[in-house]
Order: sequence, then structure tokens, then C-alpha cells
Amino acid sequence: MPSVTRRISPQAVLPRRNPRTTLATTSPDEGPRSARILDARAPLRDVLAHVLFLGALSACAGVAEDEGAGRDAALPDGAPPSSRDASAHDANEEPDAAPALDDGGVPSDAVAPDAPDPAAPDAGPPQPACGPVDCASIPTTTLGRLRSYDECAHGLRLQRPLAEGRALADALLARLESAGLGQRRTLAQVAADLNRTGRAGLTSQTTTRLSGLSPVGFRWNTGDDAVDYWYPQGITGSADAGRADELLIVSWYHRTDERPTRGARITLADVSDLSSPRYRHLLLVDPVDGPEGPDFGPAEYDSGGALHAGGIAWVGDNLYVADTAQGLRVYDLSRIFRPSATNDNARIGVSAGRSDAHGYAYAVPRVGRWRNAGGACAARFSFVARGDVGGAPALVSGDYRANDVSARVMAWPLDGAELAVDATGVAWARAAAVVGQTRVQGALRVGDAWYLSSSSQDGSNGRLYRATTSGTTSVPWVYGAEDLYRDARDRLWTPAEHPGRRDVVAIPRP
Repeated sequence: MPSVTRRISPQAVLPRRNPRTTLATTSPDEGPRSARILDARAPLRDVLAHVLFLGALSACAGVAEDEGAGRDAALPDGAPPSSRDASAHDANEEPDAAPALDDGGVPSDAVAPDAPDPAAPDAGPPQPACGPVDCASIPTTTLGRLRSYDECAHGLRLQRPLAEGRALADALLARLESAGLGQRRTLAQVAADLNRTGRAGLTSQTTTRLSGLSPVGFRWNTGDDAVDYWYPQGITGSADAGRADELLIVSWYHRTDERPTRGARITLADVSDLSSPRYRHLLLVDPVDGPEGPDFGPAEYDSGGALHAGGIAWVGDNLYVADTAQGLRVYDLSRIFRPSATNDNARIGVSAGRSDAHGYAYAVPRVGRWRNAGGACAARFSFVARGDVGGAPALVSGDYRANDVSARVMAWPLDGAELAVDATGVAWARAAAVVGQTRVQGALRVGDAWYLSSSSQDGSNGRLYRATTSGTTSVPWVYGAEDLYRDARDRLWTPAEHPGRRDVVAIPRP
């Protein structure tokens, strides 16, 4: 996880929640709120009374009121593994970068709002669910002390509507199938085509470290356990997706100084029988509009490095992937495809009468991207998991800080498989805290407790923390601990990242 923390400008402010504004059930990428917004904290009855009074006054004066309306596989060796448990991959993180803002204060690639209906009554523009919060008010903390802060500090907005991303992915699949260059596949078909077998049990070091905590898990085959150019990071599974089977998904990033990179991949693993776990790797790909039609490339940062994929969450058909300095990416597990060729792991995309995904037999396309909303305090997304807030399902994200205990975590409510948004198209956090621990590699929330997976807490070994505003407890955790996943048996999983010690391990939730 990254060791560089972005400093937020004290001048930046963002909206505070309006308790009278409910979340929308759709996710349009609408434009910014107008300067003509009435005070969001005024009671609705007062606003209506004020409008009726003005209407009556205008009628008495014989003047008509204006109807105004105001309105986002095997690969060549990479760099050798680092001996530092917590930051072996820091150099491959994307540099901090805020989304470019246009004059309206929203990301410059945001979709413009629809024109208002001139015949509609003047109800005013959509009102945000939050009102201004000074970013400088976000607190710091001390070791071992979790402190909550105003969740309205953080918001996300779609870069473009999900419907457009899905349409581009569908156009890519249609091109591949019509030209005989690829085939659409379901997750069930991939799960029936797992081609690798893991090893039962855990390393002796992990078994000893977690003695008394009833650990279970498995190890990758010897090749995947030793490879030093792919590093496992995120983890999710069937319980996150509301499924009854026992599948895990683990994300890996291509750790290399090469450009272009192979991006990021995921591993689909069947762990219904931990004595003989079976799995297969799939490549994450980003569809693009190419000169000869829809095409695809590796999952990379805008700056060109491999997407770190430090955390993942499987919700419905959506696979949410942490996008470090920007927000969250959405990959679609209902639009998996099989490229036509797998014999050249240096090739990707459509060219010369074939399609390739760096030698992988299956690829998963991106369909969306949530980014820090203009006007919000920028958050970092070193990891993401599924948890809950107030008993309702949510995504939990946060940032990694090597030597700063004021790392942040936050929860984002879900509306079905999508992030819940307000009338302006912004998804606002519904819980936020500074955690009081260093080197947090993963987090999730259950009830009022935040679970934190931290590396290098006891020498090179990690600790798993349970933190509330009342206090923090912890248990021993693994060497190279990463993201967190809670399964249907109420166990917490993490994939250890370092070559030769890559246990995929779970313990009952403390």
C-alpha cells in the first residue's frame, strides 16, 4: 500500500448532509448544484410557505413569476521482491493527482446535465445530501485511538454513466464475436474451467503465528507462491455477492518497471474443499474506442503504471477495485470474455486478426469509474471491502500510511449493487474515522466496529485490530497481511503478499 499521503488544502470545503434530503435510487452523472439553491437546512414547510407567499404577492401586483430553473500467465521477471513487509509495492502506486476541475467545480470529464423542462414548475435545482464541511476540520489522532469525523467530508461521482461503460463493453464483445475473435463467457463457465490446484494448509510460520485463533486457508501452487512480478492484494468472495457457493476472488498487480505493464489480474478460486482448492487467473482489461472499433488494454493508472488493485469488493455483477488516488473502478463479471489467442503473453487487444489478453484465457472488462467529487475533500483508496453502516450494506475504503496513525477509513452506502447517490449524482460517505494505527492494508466495518488489517506491527508480522470510539483490541495477524473479506461463516480472510509466504488465511471474526 502507498506510503505517500496527500495533504488536503485547508481552503477546500464540501457539503454537510441535509437530513431532509434522501438518497436517489439511480446513479445519473448529473451536473453541479446551482448557486440558486435554497438553504438545505430550512424545513420544507417553511420553503413551501415562502413560495406560496411570494406567489400571492406577485398575483396582487399583477406581475407573472418567472419560471426559472438552475442547474457530473507467465511473464518476464520484474523487479525483485522487497524485504519490507508493508511497502514492497509503493513504487508502483499512482502519484497523487486530483481530478481536473472545470469552472463549475466538477471533474472536467463529467457529463453535462440535461436541459430543464421550461414548462416545469420552479422547484429549484437538485439539492445535495450534504452541506459545507471544512476539510481542515478532519482530525488527527494518537496511537490506538479511533476518532470519528464528519462523513460529509467525502463524496464520489461517476466519471460517466455506467450505462455508457456497459454499452462500450457490449460493443467490444459484439465486435469480437462477430469477427470470430472472442467469445462471451459467464462466471459459471469460468468456475467450471478452473485450471490450477492450490496446496492444502498454511505455512508453519502462519500456523504458529495464529495459534489459538483457529486459522484455516490454503496456499497457491508453487509457481504462484514464488512469482516475484505478480503480487496478491485484494480479496472478496461469494458472501459479498450474496451467493451460496464458496468462491474467493483475489486481485494481483504486475510489479514491474516496464511500460506498458500487464496491469492487474484476478484469481477465481473454489474453496468449498480447502484440502484441494482449485483456481484460475483472469486479466482485468479496460475497453477503449480504437481507430478500427472497440478495443481493450491492461488495467493501468492514467500515469501508465499497473493498477495496484489494493482492495476489491464483489457486489452483484460488479467487482469494485480500489483506484488509489482517484476512487473506485467497476469491472463487470457478467461480461467476461475469452480472447481468440493465448499463445503470446506479450500481446493485448485486437490486432492482426486475433485478440489477446497477455496469454490469459479470460478477461474482465471495466464498465465504470467513481472519482473524488469536485468540491469534496479528496480521499485515497488504498483498499476496499464490503461491510455495513447502520445495519445497511456499504463499501468500506481507506488509505495506507506507513508512519502516520491518522489514516482514514470511510463507508459508502450501497443501493443494490451500485453506490447510493443523492439527487445531484454524488455518493456521500456515511461514516468516517481516523484509525489510530499505521500500515493499514485493509478494513471493513461490522456494526460500530472497524476491523483493520495492518502489516509490520510486531516486527515484520501484522496485527488485526477491532477499533471503536470506545477502544481498540487486537490479535496476531500474518506476515504480509493485505485486504479483508468476511465470509458467510463470519470469518475474516486476507491474502498474504510476499513470495514464499503467500497464505490465503481466515480466522473467526474476533
